[in-house]
Amino acid sequence: MAAVRTKLKQFREVVRADIDRERQQLVMEAKPSFDQYVALAHAIEDAGGAIQMFHPEYVVPQAHYAALGVKGFSREKLTRLEKGLQAIPGVRSALVDPDRWFRNERGVDVGGCVVFADTSPRLDLQMVEAARAAGFILEHRHHGHEADAHDEWSEMNHAFAGLCMLLLACIGAAQLGLHRPPWLVRYGTVFVWSALFLFLFICADRSSWPLGKVSWLEGFREWDTAQHRIGLGLMLPMIAGDLMRIRKGWKVDPSLSRWGALLVGVAGSAMLFGHLHQTIDPAHAALAARMNFQHLAMATSILLFAVSRFAWETWRKPRWLAYLPFAFLGMLGVILTMYVE
Repeated sequence: MAAVRTKLKQFREVVRADIDRERQQLVMEAKPSFDQYVALAHAIEDAGGAIQMFHPEYVVPQAHYAALGVKGFSREKLTRLEKGLQAIPGVRSALVDPDRWFRNERGVDVGGCVVFADTSPRLDLQMVEAARAAGFILEHRHHGHEADAHDEWSEMNHAFAGLCMLLLACIGAAQLGLHRPPWLVRYGTVFVWSALFLFLFICADRSSWPLGKVSWLEGFREWDTAQHRIGLGLMLPMIAGDLMRIRKGWKVDPSLSRWGALLVGVAGSAMLFGHLHQTIDPAHAALAARMNFQHLAMATSILLFAVSRFAWETWRKPRWLAYLPFAFLGMLGVILTMYVE
């Protein structure tokens, strides 16, 4: 390590170097003019180390692209939009193309803009709000690694939730089929619901607390984030009801059980039926339609789960009806696991 530090002192443009022995990582900060990557790699090798990959990150304004929509396009509205975007803290410049506009099938004039701004977790929401104040619809267009990272994160969350639904379906069916289920099966649904709640509470919206810099309350300003948290809230009565049912030896007030599950299921499915994506850009219409189909399939599965469970709790026959809710829960798990952003 001493030899590596000695070699690094040869590069005056390197202003900070931290060596993490446990993770075997070297994190450096250098002046913007630094370009001696090859010489740096050779110097580290001479000191007995090795650099396998560079991850340079430049602290410069980043380009943020967006599609714009407005009814009744005019230069005055365009000027008002540019002023609103440039007033956002951290925005260096906002460029709106004044010429390349077209009218879509809904009679909305569609164009585009690019905003050069310092990186900020609040920028996307601030751009949407500034555009709305000027009378415009703004849809972000992610490019390159940023788009890939966004899609992979969302698909990971959906896939984890899908695996939990499949586990819940299997464990729930085992609880019904076994006369004396073992401890792990008996409490299995509570564990899975709790794990899913904890995972989504942390990971559902990484720009907001606890992973992001946006506070938990401020995150409610974004509708998608608010919907995710409503969905998390609907999990709490499911966890509490499951635990109460197990603690009381599977004996719970039938009316509370069936009506509670039905209300939670209807509320969750209604939220998903309303969680539909629209776009002003015809080039993205097929993608929006595919995402809407996936959300409608999820909502239908939840509704069928709630109705079939209500039917079993009410009539208690035929016997196969007891397993039908878990079939719909499994169907939801498959849809979530195969979800594509």
